[in-house]
Amino acid sequence: MQRNSSLPVIKAVIVGGGKGCRDLLLLLEEYQPRHARLEILGVADINPEAPGLKLAAKKGLYITNDFVELIKRFPDLNLIIELTGKDEVLEKLWKIRPKKVNILDHQTAWVFWEIITLLREREACELRLQQMEMKQLYMDLISHFAHELRNPLMVIGGLARILCQKDDLDPQDIRKYATTIAEEAKRLEKFMYHLSKIVEPLKPRFKLISLNNLVLSVVQKFRNRFPDIDIKVVLDNEIPDILADPNLLEKALWELLKNAAEVLEESSEKIILVETRLCYDTCAIVVKDSGPGMDEEQLKLATLPFYTQKPGHLGLGLYLVSKVASAHNGNFYLLRDKDGGTVAIIELPLRMLEKPPLL
Repeated sequence: MQRNSSLPVIKAVIVGGGKGCRDLLLLLEEYQPRHARLEILGVADINPEAPGLKLAAKKGLYITNDFVELIKRFPDLNLIIELTGKDEVLEKLWKIRPKKVNILDHQTAWVFWEIITLLREREACELRLQQMEMKQLYMDLISHFAHELRNPLMVIGGLARILCQKDDLDPQDIRKYATTIAEEAKRLEKFMYHLSKIVEPLKPRFKLISLNNLVLSVVQKFRNRFPDIDIKVVLDNEIPDILADPNLLEKALWELLKNAAEVLEESSEKIILVETRLCYDTCAIVVKDSGPGMDEEQLKLATLPFYTQKPGHLGLGLYLVSKVASAHNGNFYLLRDKDGGTVAIIELPLRMLEKPPLL
């Protein structure tokens, strides 16, 4: 695991090389520190077969059967972790420790162990829940694929059998059946095309662009296409030029505007607010509509491929927006506004610190 070298280091030794010591050493292998890095210098235990002592030896740490010698060996020590469970050992440690060295005793360690156990149990429950949700998602996608493929295949298969079985068909019937077969085949081709677009990675071409100018350009095109919708624009003029793929961002913003327009089809008040915002090291495009909004379940599922509640739609628009945001090392959020309506946010970094993932 890659460690963050900029974090402060706490240099520690462990007195007591039993199971608790072993568990702590194993935990440190998988733990990614956020505030400080705990570096174990050595382990002491009178039992040469103690599991923690043996693991420490395998890891190349200093081991000994004398904890006094262990503490004297490291003059730059910060912390002594006492895991023997013996009060007499703890009492002696307090007497011999250097003044600036703290002690984490076995009773405090037990509290930490309980917290670690609870956190691990919670992580395991969250993982199981995610696995169940992913399993349900796969089942939903398979069901959707089966539905999209079954109907045209049944039509094609049925008409093809009629053409094969009957010799006395009228030429007009043959033309009608052939036309229907071609239309259904085209429907399948369209579905397979969109399916391929889901797994095809985006290949962004980055260049310095003005986010505000891009937004104004897309909004103007949208106004020309949907003149009955009132689009209000609020731009943050403090946003500097950013590294982005203008074509992908235009497609993403168009999808958000089109999605908002479809939501407003039955509304008497058709208003879309488009904003750009600057926030420290990120900027954002915000699109808010005056529609009825989404419930929690809809917000959760809206960015999944093929999720849609609109007849005749494939449900790939918001999924594309999410892919575009990720391709820019950014994020995409969908929220329910407190006054009603849906708020969509494309958050982008001001500087591209690392190569974006290919999605």
